[in-house]
Amino acid sequence: MSGEGVSVAEQFKAAFREHPAGIALITATTPEGPVGLTASSVASVGLDPVALTFSVTRATGSAGALLSADTFLVHLLDARQLAVAEQFAVSGGERFTEAQGWETLPTGEPHLPGVRAALRCRAIQVTPVGASSAVIAEVLDVIEGDSGEALIYIDRAFRVLP
Repeated sequence: MSGEGVSVAEQFKAAFREHPAGIALITATTPEGPVGLTASSVASVGLDPVALTFSVTRATGSAGALLSADTFLVHLLDARQLAVAEQFAVSGGERFTEAQGWETLPTGEPHLPGVRAALRCRAIQVTPVGASSAVIAEVLDVIEGDSGEALIYIDRAFRVLP
């Protein structure tokens, strides 16, 4: 039930603030250069086709550029990539620097070596939901890496789980 004077949207945000989520970094190459953003909304959809879903807040800026790319990478991050996650989570953060260790795959996407896994995808459906977009993407390839300590997002902060 809604609290008096508190909107459902505010209650919804408060409820999810305490719901831990894994962290992904989604990257693509555009004619203007590489783009990327962090996402805590990545989830498995199914195996036939192999698909995942995520949402972006708006279809402008990095999100809009990413959605216009033919393919993109969904990097599943762990504690080793905490600094990169923090940089990509803020507007104006350092992105795609040499110190971060970026490479370009033969297929053109920016790839961050050392992540648990990177999933090469293409969007098969984008559904506008208010100012956001829900994306369903087919997974074309999986680049496996080594496991590390879990990195989650909870209560507006990145946290490491042993």
